Amino acid sequence: MTRTIEATAQELHKIYGQVFEQQNRGRYHEELWQYHRALNTIEGCRLLARFCYELCHIARLEPQGKVFLEAGCGFGAIAITFRLMGAAESHGVDISDTRLITFQRIVEDFKIPAVYAHLAPVDALPYTDQYFDVVVSNEAISHYHDVDRFLSEAARVLKPGGVLIIADGNNGANRQLVMHTHQLWERFENGPAGSVDSHHVVTKPYLEMRAELVRQAAPELPEEVVMAIARGTSGMTREQILLEVERYRTSGELPRHYYQKGVCPRNPLSGAVMERLFHPAELAQHIETFGFQARYYARLIGRTSANPLFQLINAIGAAISPLSIRWARAFRIVAVRR
Repeated sequence: MTRTIEATAQELHKIYGQVFEQQNRGRYHEELWQYHRALNTIEGCRLLARFCYELCHIARLEPQGKVFLEAGCGFGAIAITFRLMGAAESHGVDISDTRLITFQRIVEDFKIPAVYAHLAPVDALPYTDQYFDVVVSNEAISHYHDVDRFLSEAARVLKPGGVLIIADGNNGANRQLVMHTHQLWERFENGPAGSVDSHHVVTKPYLEMRAELVRQAAPELPEEVVMAIARGTSGMTREQILLEVERYRTSGELPRHYYQKGVCPRNPLSGAVMERLFHPAELAQHIETFGFQARYYARLIGRTSANPLFQLINAIGAAISPLSIRWARAFRIVAVRR
């Protein structure tokens, strides 16, 4: 039988209450304190447990005995939670080796059985066909390099009748969110560095990252040419930028792929995109072309809360999603593999 929210939260707190002890600051990656510090408290563990139960509830899914995959798992807190809820196995894949090392250490340190971390991209999953009952993407699909390849892989690894659950806050139907996200894109592309909002910090603008790559590859080029190449390679990855440098060396032709407002930029070093926007209805329809039956749900209040009023507001919003989606702070998509 699936554990209750409270029982799962207590088990989580037994683990993370120790993880966040001061002597472990050197053992686990420092970003863990930035992203999951709330798990140091029982209330934070309750919220994470409630979030995972809400995902299962909206998908009409009983987690007991199921095999889960979290695509873009980061430090693996959600994958661990599903296992504590009664999953038979819980897997996580991510392309960040530093985060996965911390995930693996937590699993090993606290001897959590049947939880597995894999360094792999979500568009090339290291699993056999029809291995999973559930694939979860939480606040991750907006960063995937290739969304269509991920959807194809999710369809491949899910059993018939298996469920793909997407939870994301980049609601392209909400005009206010779209305006804020466009400002975020502009800031990450062109700077300046610094805090943008409570969730985003620009360490180094992408334009400057590209300029550094050009300087390293062609130190003989004058600065005005370096910046011209950097400006003309917006959205390109490191390999593509280096090809443009060589093309300039041989032909003298500058690239002209300039940043355009309203276009999601790309980190030239990691290849990741910065908070891609999705219209939930369009995304659900697109997911169906990969062999799913999909439905989207508006989430008027994005954060998880035990407040009954907030839960009621979200329940009403989900029930009238075609009307409420334009005001929703976030969305959920539940897609069942045909």
